[in-house]
Amino acid sequence: MTKTAQERLNDIFERMAKDYKKLSAKEQQFAIKEFARVRGDLSDLLSDFAGKDGTIKRQRINRLLRELDEIETALRRYGMDAMNHAIDASAAFATDRINKAFERVVGRPAISGSMTRLNRDVALYVTKRFGYDGLVLSDRVWRLAGDQRDDIAKVLRSDILQGESTSKMIADVRKVQDNETWKIKRLVITEGNTAYRVATSYNAQRSKLVKALELHPGAKRSPACSDLSNEDRYGLGRGIFLPDDPDIYNPHPQCTSYLTYVLDGSDYED
Repeated sequence: MTKTAQERLNDIFERMAKDYKKLSAKEQQFAIKEFARVRGDLSDLLSDFAGKDGTIKRQRINRLLRELDEIETALRRYGMDAMNHAIDASAAFATDRINKAFERVVGRPAISGSMTRLNRDVALYVTKRFGYDGLVLSDRVWRLAGDQRDDIAKVLRSDILQGESTSKMIADVRKVQDNETWKIKRLVITEGNTAYRVATSYNAQRSKLVKALELHPGAKRSPACSDLSNEDRYGLGRGIFLPDDPDIYNPHPQCTSYLTYVLDGSDYED
């Protein structure tokens, strides 16, 4: 039996969601590497404070720790670069794949306007939105950078008091950052997937071919996701929402749910 345009599009969106997981994994690794770049900055700083034997005198601890302000600033910069990269990549992935899907199934793209402008609007929304924690993205990155700075300071203080070499200090900083990678991954998953869903929604809002959106909970679901997927808000069916419903953009932190389109059959021929 030949599939309808709706069924074919559903299949494509399901594959898109699986492919996006691969992109998200790459962005998580990119972010981890960006945060790790601070080790080079820290290595230079420690070299400036170290003596010929490769250790740092106890009397210089407080001054060194004050210099960590520059390390925290670098962590913020690297972190924001990584998050902006993840958001831009997620938005571009969604917009590009959605419009190719419509060209394949319907014979024309989902939107006729500028995809670049749409993706910029997505990035602006994601970076400026307030989450459940009452923070915007830059606040979350600053908090993460501050946490790392505090942990690095504890390691350096301990190592200096024990007379450890600067090479040992860098190795211990690596351990600290390795233990913190889950926080970086969580942030990338949350913000990247939000950008993916927002881009899906913005494309729908600017398309004459889309009637509504259907929410499909991901593997990491919460009561919020389950409740939304079972809600029949408009009498269109469970889990079906209008394209401008903001509560489907990010049902909960680390949400991996995805959206599919409910087509408006009056605007194309099946």
